[in-house]
Amino acid sequence: MLSTLLSPVLLSAALLAPGGESAPASAHGSTSFTLKAAHLRLYGNKVIADGVVKVEDGKVTYAGDAKGAGELGSDVIEHEGWASAGLVAARTWSGLGGEGLEPKRPFTAEARAADVVALGHADFARARAEGITTMVVALSPANVASGITTVVKTDGHTTLARDGHLQLGLSSQALRTNRFPTSYAAALELIETELAKPTGVWERVGDGELPVYLDALSRDEISRAVELASKHKLKGALLRAPLAGELAGEIKKSGLAVVVGPFGIGTEERVLASVVSLGKERVPVAFGLEAPAVPEASLRLSAAMCVRAGLDPALAWEGMTTTAAAVAGVASRVGKLAAGCDADIVLWSADPLELASKVESVFIAGVRQTGGAH
Repeated sequence: MLSTLLSPVLLSAALLAPGGESAPASAHGSTSFTLKAAHLRLYGNKVIADGVVKVEDGKVTYAGDAKGAGELGSDVIEHEGWASAGLVAARTWSGLGGEGLEPKRPFTAEARAADVVALGHADFARARAEGITTMVVALSPANVASGITTVVKTDGHTTLARDGHLQLGLSSQALRTNRFPTSYAAALELIETELAKPTGVWERVGDGELPVYLDALSRDEISRAVELASKHKLKGALLRAPLAGELAGEIKKSGLAVVVGPFGIGTEERVLASVVSLGKERVPVAFGLEAPAVPEASLRLSAAMCVRAGLDPALAWEGMTTTAAAVAGVASRVGKLAAGCDADIVLWSADPLELASKVESVFIAGVRQTGGAH
């Protein structure tokens, strides 16, 4: 399976199809249909041969083997390859058009990605072309408190969660020589002050209603972020944190997840080994993007590179689906093929964990998307 991980196919993966309009899921213009697939990837390593997914009004009502499916109805789509839930990118800058950074103020906790993201942006069509149907859109990590993420679908109009996470920058990227704060100590003091007597957004964070994304890069920064989260019992995830696996025990105790990547050719083995360590400690790992600066194909590439380094393939798949959806706070709707979930389905030419596998069709809430798949 992994012989194709670093093949030349990857080098052309950034050449993606342009965006387009949504098309009806069936000839009848209905979002109710039955899908029969030669291979159905439900979650983790759970793969069913000759699987069936039944969809009614854009929701999955059944996903499993043909024996338990009952009557299939007249509107049946047959696929000779693989089918899976749509992929979930746990962090991206897609659709912001350069509006993700406040350059003068270090604290903009009330800022919202939802207020500036353009849901119809071509960035999301490129994501669909790679089988990504849900994304957490975040503001720039270059401020101590950048603002609040939003969770959207890539269909051009659906917001799953207007408020996703408060993003806090605890890396050197959030510090400036010409703007306060200029040190980690000062940045932490600002955050501690807000958490000591919280109001507004900070009160929601303190109550656990609004999770946090803690952006950190070095081991020291990761350690500070974990200490802050543990002290205030913050819910959420570390962001980027390339060496988080070297502190996997501490992170596990804190209850934080880790959003890793994107990775590409030339990523240090130490960084990939870090992800493997997180997996072994059962720290929840989700994969993120920095699109449009980094190609959307990097989501699957990141997961595949980690598998090659030793990560359990089931955890890699979950990091792009169920775990990523849980980190995003939308696990009840996306990230798996199960009754009650949105019918976000991707049809692949082969196992989606194989990088040579191509996206052949994408459905979001049962609607077949056109112009956003190869």
